[in-house]
Order: sequence, then C-alpha cells, then structure tokens
Amino acid sequence: MTFKNSWMKQRPPHPRWERRPDERPSEILDAALRVFAARGYSASRMEDVAAAAGVTKGTIYYYFDSKEALLIKLVARHDREIFAELEALMDCVVGPVSAKLRMLMRKGFCEPDDEWRRLLYVVFQELHADAPKLFARAVQKNLVEGWTLIAKLIESGKATGEFRQDADAEVAARVFTSGLVLQQLWRGGMGLEELDPFDNDRMVDSTIELFLHSLRPTVSVRTAVGKRRARHS
Repeated sequence: MTFKNSWMKQRPPHPRWERRPDERPSEILDAALRVFAARGYSASRMEDVAAAAGVTKGTIYYYFDSKEALLIKLVARHDREIFAELEALMDCVVGPVSAKLRMLMRKGFCEPDDEWRRLLYVVFQELHADAPKLFARAVQKNLVEGWTLIAKLIESGKATGEFRQDADAEVAARVFTSGLVLQQLWRGGMGLEELDPFDNDRMVDSTIELFLHSLRPTVSVRTAVGKRRARHS
C-alpha cells in the first residue's frame, strides 16, 4: 500500500454520533490534509473531504466557505502550532544564539519528524507546481513570521557580540530562509530530486554553518598581528 493510499484508508477517529460539534472543524481540517495529500489539492472535492471526515458536504460548508478557505485555515493552524512549538523549544535552549538558530532551522527545514508535517509538505509541493498564486497566499504569512523570528535572533546575537555589528539582520534572515525554501520546492516540484539526488539534511546543515560563519565578527590581519605582538612584549 502506498503512502498516499494508506492515509485514504484511515477512518475518522470517533464515530459521528460520539463527536461534539466543537471538535468538527479540527477533524475536518485533519481529513482535508489527508485528502489533499493523497489526491492533490486541485483534484480533491469537498465531497472527498466530507467522506474522509465522516460528515455531510453541508457540514463542511457550514464551517468553511470554500475549498480554498479550507486550505488557508489548514495552513494557518499549522503555522500557529509550529511557531508555538519553535518558541517553546528556543526557551529551553541554553547557550549562544547560534545554538538557537541551529535548532530553529533544523526543526523548520530538515526532514519532518511527524506525519502531519510530511503530509503538508506533499500538499505544498503540489500547490507550488500547479497553483502558484494560491500557494503564495497560503504560505506568505508563514514566511514573514519565519524570517522575522530569525532576524530577532540575529539582533540578539549582535547585542551580545556573538555576531557582527554591521550585519543586516533583516536581509540575512530573508536570504537565508528563501534559499532553503526554494531548494526544497525546486527539488520536489521541478523534479530535480530525480535528476540530481541530494540529501536534504546535508543541505540544511551546511547552509546553517555557512550562514553562521558569515555572521561571526571578522578580525583583520593587522589587528591579529598587533595582539600577538602585545602578548609577546
């Protein structure tokens, strides 16, 4: 059984008569994620989502005006959960700002370690290739929040002296995240993974180290020689 088909075989977590109305929107979103990943967003119908959620199509429209509204809500829920998790994890990281940046970027860009993120990644790949304008509307808030968070960390590193004072935090955050996002989308949506197989985690880890190296303070040759002479005098 394929990855996609296995998700389509799953049933709603509880029989319809055991579920409370306030649980339905979340369960509909869960079902929509499974359907969109299995069939592709463009080929999915509201009837498919209703069947996967164990409700009528009318119930779907009671909570969501359209398939596009369903997708936007699905991505928004993902954004809230992932950023809440990332901020909680960063609060637990003890050490330099670079350690927090490593954790943040590996969590955000390395291979997903849970099923719903893997499914959402499948949906994003299809959207980027087949419906780029809808993809842009779905992910634009995620991108802005992501590089805003990274820019804040860079400013924190500048304040402690860990990063260069002349580093433009906002530009660095945008360039850094954009490079990784485009690599992942191109490799999946444009078929580059088949033409040029490359380990994603290696890509992420090496990019992080290059990025951090560019942020570290530089020491001029003249300054370094002066310090050595001062130590030996």
